[in-house]
Amino acid sequence: MPFAFALTAIALALFSQTAFAAPPSTEATDIASKFPVFDFGSIQAHPNVTLAQGGIHVDAAQQEFPATLLLCPTASCISCFRFDLSATTTNECFAAGFDFASFSIDQPSNEGLSFGVFVGPPGCLSFFQIPEVNACFNVVNGTFADYSRT
Repeated sequence: MPFAFALTAIALALFSQTAFAAPPSTEATDIASKFPVFDFGSIQAHPNVTLAQGGIHVDAAQQEFPATLLLCPTASCISCFRFDLSATTTNECFAAGFDFASFSIDQPSNEGLSFGVFVGPPGCLSFFQIPEVNACFNVVNGTFADYSRT
């Protein structure tokens, strides 16, 4: 019995580090190229939430979406692939299927999100929270390949 428990625990630990591939949209977009561009390592981290100010309003959830994660193989958010955040399951690591050099969250309402969106290098071992919507972030010192939503 203890062996079966240990085997189950090991399997769960391995599964939690698995990157699931999530298909992007088939067409690339330059919509985030109009956003201000920052180097990801040079900005100060803060929650990816603007709704905390003044409390959540009844219509806030309706304005949260559409929200689209844009992952871009080039710098400055050019030719990005779209990932619909409303269709992304929470607390799972997703492999973008390519290395990305910049990223953004496109949200037309500019209300911010009530959840965190994270990006990181391949392997699902470390993530960094995207600090705001409607801004483009260039990856400094390498490329990222994974993303997650909480």
